[in-house]
Amino acid sequence: MIKAIIFDMDGTLITESSWELLHSYFHAHPQDVLKNQEEYFSHLIDYETWMQKDMDLWDCPSQDMLEEALSTYTLEPYAQEVVTSLKSKRIIPYIISSGIDILARLIGERLGIQENHIFANEIRCENGVLTGVCHVEPFSKDTTVLDLSRTRSISISQIAAVGDAEPDISLFRAAILRFAYKPKDSIIAGIADYIIDDLRTILEIIK
Repeated sequence: MIKAIIFDMDGTLITESSWELLHSYFHAHPQDVLKNQEEYFSHLIDYETWMQKDMDLWDCPSQDMLEEALSTYTLEPYAQEVVTSLKSKRIIPYIISSGIDILARLIGERLGIQENHIFANEIRCENGVLTGVCHVEPFSKDTTVLDLSRTRSISISQIAAVGDAEPDISLFRAAILRFAYKPKDSIIAGIADYIIDDLRTILEIIK
């Protein structure tokens, strides 16, 4: 029996990437953004370094500006309905995202997901200086799930997961039931139990 469901955020609960929202708002040069991305995926830098290099592309934003930029997200259709219905079935929703914690908390508050059920990466701005801390590395989300499983006494055999892209393979590794939502990569579609384009399908599978 499923007791917990873990949602990726970017591309799953919301349409956009939290990082893309910030790059757009602060007018980061696309070539610089791409260069940083390529360095990470070529294993030249770790994720926290990638975070810092991306933040360096922005012009000393304030904390309020960060929050304003992230508030422009688009919630995916039926996300609210699905989370509310799952909670009514006593299934606990979680967010595990390599996106930004500021946005993850906004989404959690809107959907009714408890703050201590949200795991994402920190960005803070103090006196015009941006700092970031990586808590969720994109390809190691299973580490967070396993910690959650141990500390919350929820077996992997009781966990469902919903993701959209290749990094969510790590999320799927630590779940018994796997939903690929509007998958962006054939590799994640290939290992999912269900490929869905409507979040409400989850409610048809998890009775």
